[in-house]
Amino acid sequence: MVSSPIIFLPCTVAMSLALSFSFSSSAQASEPNPKADLGSIELSYIHLPWPTPESLTKSLQADDDQTRIRALVRMGVPEEGLAKIDEKPSEVQLLYASLGTNDAQQAIVAVRIAPMLFGAVATQERGVWHRIANFSCWCKYEAGDLIGNFVHVEAGPDGGSELVIHASGGGTGVYTQNEARFRCYHRELHLVFSFTSRFRSCDPTAPGPTQCHVKRRWFYPIDRDSIPGSVLVESHFNFPATDFSGVPSERRDLELSHAKTFSCTVFTWDKEKFVYKESSASSPCKPQPPTQ
Repeated sequence: MVSSPIIFLPCTVAMSLALSFSFSSSAQASEPNPKADLGSIELSYIHLPWPTPESLTKSLQADDDQTRIRALVRMGVPEEGLAKIDEKPSEVQLLYASLGTNDAQQAIVAVRIAPMLFGAVATQERGVWHRIANFSCWCKYEAGDLIGNFVHVEAGPDGGSELVIHASGGGTGVYTQNEARFRCYHRELHLVFSFTSRFRSCDPTAPGPTQCHVKRRWFYPIDRDSIPGSVLVESHFNFPATDFSGVPSERRDLELSHAKTFSCTVFTWDKEKFVYKESSASSPCKPQPPTQ
């Protein structure tokens, strides 16, 4: 069950940070997640005691520099990068959601300090909050609702919810966005599925007329023969680079409007292994373009 988000209004900020943070991937003795290529998502599973989520979000927006720095450290921002952050976050978001197999709620805090995005997940243990994971993205190629696209919650299998993280990267003529989906089990955050959600390549060195190659993938839940699962939809296509102009939101609309060929793969929810697994079952391919 997902409760209504508590969203703190953005503060005025004018920043341009050239930061490249690298979180340690080390975890506790029993790392809960299988190794996977998460693209531009930097992830850590280290557990730390936390203040209440409400007090942390207030500290992240405090006027006092030291209070904000302490809060950023609790979020998992590397100390070597803190000296370069001398402004308030432009946006802070707090969500509560039941990501596990029971009704216990986890707290999800996300912070935007352009172009960096940071997030953390905490759960209560005997009435005390503990951070169980933190993540980040240098999402300099994104626009629009950056924090909402970076981290949000969607319905998952078996009546639960899933934390969905998007992170992107790229270079000259290339853009890649990855999606990772997580759920909680035994007070650990587990990666249950990940894939490349968007890929675009427009080679500026190729002889004209330049073509852009695009792949789009998205995931939506199904209940097939009373077995919970989801469908991964994929579309790939080419179109002239001259069509690829305007603001990023318009470009995404163009990508979907050019899509003509779709393929679908069914994944069922493996309750014992707590992960999605590919199924040989067929399913009518009914594309449902993502809203983000």
